[in-house]
Amino acid sequence: MNLAEKEEEIFLLMKYAAAGEDLPAARDLVARHKNDHISLNIFHEFYSYLPEAQNDVIRALRLLWKREGNFLIAVTTTIDNYLYITSHEGSEYLGRHEDGIWDKEVLELFDLDHGTALEKFKDLNSFPLYVPANMDLRLCPVCATDHGDLHRLGCPVEICPWCGGQLAKCNCRFEQTGKEVLKNEAQLKTFIARLNTKGRIPFNATEQSLTLG
Repeated sequence: MNLAEKEEEIFLLMKYAAAGEDLPAARDLVARHKNDHISLNIFHEFYSYLPEAQNDVIRALRLLWKREGNFLIAVTTTIDNYLYITSHEGSEYLGRHEDGIWDKEVLELFDLDHGTALEKFKDLNSFPLYVPANMDLRLCPVCATDHGDLHRLGCPVEICPWCGGQLAKCNCRFEQTGKEVLKNEAQLKTFIARLNTKGRIPFNATEQSLTLG
C-alpha cells in the first residue's frame, strides 16, 4: 500500500471512528502528514483499532524517543494519551501513557525499564510535537534512522563494510556465507553475525543524504 492509498484508507476508517464535529480537524492532521510513513502507520493503527472502542480522534503526536528507525510516539486524543512504537514497516499500540511501557522488547530497544520509562515520559508537554520524518534531513530518507545510528536491516541506503557498495544489493552476503542464495532464517542469522563482527556502517546524514540527491 503506497502513501496515497494509506491516506485514503485512513480517511475511510475515520468516518466510523470520529464524531462529526471532530472530523475536519482530524482529517487536516492526517493530510499534513500525508508524505510520512511513520505517522500514517500510527493513524492507520489507531483508527483501525480504537483503544477505547468508542468514537475518538487524534489531536497531536509527540516524539518521546527514536532509535535505529524506531519511533516512540505519544498520541493525544479527545479521550486519553496512548503510546505507540512505529517504523516504516508498521505501528504497534503499547497501551495508555498513564500505565507506562511494559513491552520487554521495546524497553530493551531503548535501554529502559518500566519504572524509568514511566518517570522519563511522565510530562508529555515537555516533549516536542512530532515532525514528519520525511522533513527531517538528519534522518535516513528510506528507513528514518537517525544520523550516527544503524540502519534498519535491509535498508538500501546502508553501505556494505566489505565492498563499500549497497549492502542490500551487493554480493557480499553470498561471499560471506558461501551460499548462492540465503534461503532460510539460519543462513540470514549467520550473515548478520558476520556483519556485526565486521562492523556495520552507521547512517551519515551529510554524506549519504547528498549521495541520494
